[in-house]
Amino acid sequence: MAADPQDASRQAGQVVRRVLLRRNIVIDAETAQLAAAAVQATLQTGASSRPPRRGPRVPADDSEPLF
Repeated sequence: MAADPQDASRQAGQVVRRVLLRRNIVIDAETAQLAAAAVQATLQTGASSRPPRRGPRVPADDSEPLF
């Protein structure tokens, strides 16, 4: 049995509101649903929550010393 997308969106909005309330941040239900939809869209695209790690900085072989 598939859940109604409207119900899923409403429940996700409630989760967002509860999480924010724990941090003493109050938002209305409509804004919470928009935030939840944005989070879900980001998760569906497979975007990483962390920026990619950089390797160590290594000077180019043909560079001269700075000092």
